[in-house]
Amino acid sequence: MLFRLKGAGDKEYALGPTHEEVIAPLAKKIILSYKDLPYSIFQIQTKFRNELRAKSGILRTREFLMKDLYSFHSNQEDLDAYFSKVAKAYKNIFKTLGLSRQTYEALASGGSFSKYSFEFQTVTDAGEDTICICKKCNFSINKEMKKEDNSECPNCKKGDFEEKKAVEVGNIFKLGTKYSLPFDLKFKDKDGSEKPVLMGCFGLGISRTLGAIVEVSHDDKGIIWPKSVAPFLVHLIAIEDNKKLKTAAEKLYAILQKEKIEVLYDDRQSKTVGERFAEADLIGIPYRVVVSEKTLAKNSVEIKERAGSSAKLVKISQLIKLFHVK
Repeated sequence: MLFRLKGAGDKEYALGPTHEEVIAPLAKKIILSYKDLPYSIFQIQTKFRNELRAKSGILRTREFLMKDLYSFHSNQEDLDAYFSKVAKAYKNIFKTLGLSRQTYEALASGGSFSKYSFEFQTVTDAGEDTICICKKCNFSINKEMKKEDNSECPNCKKGDFEEKKAVEVGNIFKLGTKYSLPFDLKFKDKDGSEKPVLMGCFGLGISRTLGAIVEVSHDDKGIIWPKSVAPFLVHLIAIEDNKKLKTAAEKLYAILQKEKIEVLYDDRQSKTVGERFAEADLIGIPYRVVVSEKTLAKNSVEIKERAGSSAKLVKISQLIKLFHVK
């Protein structure tokens, strides 16, 4: 739903829930001929929707961050090919984010945009959508679209469906001429005739995806960030409060930074060691590196992966190699 506001003189304004109405007139200034196509524009922008069921932290909010890609084409064949290309790219993105095993490309209603769309749905109990997944071929459909009496998979004709809760992290549409016709977005073809531009829309919910990663990757102690999206790779903790230890920890901190290894350095002495370890687990940085009098005596540090492995001693001289930094 739109956020509606009133200004001076009771003039009404609306906060943008989506931006096709802005992008189409902008493209009209750029696209004149078939030689200008295909064309694409992307943005990362804050969006606003008067969400009546706002809840679940950053999974469902009234203000959210989204990456949009809009594409423009001269014919359906070109739009179809580009659609497949972006779908593959989005799958690669979710793979990089550590979500590929839990994320399905689900057939869904296109709502006001198109007849059909494809939603990228990440399975998690925190999700508010329900998707139906074929047990045989993994073909999936949003439950709101699936006919209740259709228990057989329309894709493989062999499997039946199971229902799972999921959160939508992306969606892609073939808009066709839905926005190009109202805004008179046309191009001059090779034969000199004017034709409407065909459009595609590809959205990826950045803030929602962040929430989905946390819902998928955590334990009872806190977050377990995948290395590809972790705010830092290393959580460095100096235990004892003495000059020798502080100097060694600060030297190691400087080395890690020089080698472009993102590191969070915790040198607080106002917290107990147990409290600092608990907070490290809560934050969920992939590697915890501990410097203490005991480890320094062996020219080593203690390393523990947040994912659950036991702690081990590693020589300081071998530390950079461990993080695979050349």
